[in-house]
Amino acid sequence: MRLARKATAAAAVILWAGLILAAQQPADLAGTWSGDATLEGMDEPNTLTLVLELKEGKLAGHMTDQYGAIDGDIKDVVFEQDAFNFSAPLNLPSGGEGTIIFKMKVSDAAMKGEIEIPAMSAKGAWEASKKK
Repeated sequence: MRLARKATAAAAVILWAGLILAAQQPADLAGTWSGDATLEGMDEPNTLTLVLELKEGKLAGHMTDQYGAIDGDIKDVVFEQDAFNFSAPLNLPSGGEGTIIFKMKVSDAAMKGEIEIPAMSAKGAWEASKKK
């Protein structure tokens, strides 16, 4: 009887650990994500689209926006548990080039988080959902 309880407890722990690991797979992020980004002090949101894929076991992607200011491959990709951080190239209004930094939290088919454009001293938010 004691052995059966220990075996049941061990199986429960293994199942629980497996579910946590399964929930943290980068492959779950693969697909097209889209949603509005807002910057502090700006009235109009900007619709950003991120296409993610798994390449050689790592996340890679391409981001665009509705105005053509963002159109490039993402870099500095870090995915740990529910945190997904990356950066994307940005054409600045002044004509130069910059970077937009994303610090996102992922939950099922939604991601939400902070964005920052250091060259413009601008901060804001982006909320996106995964398109089916």
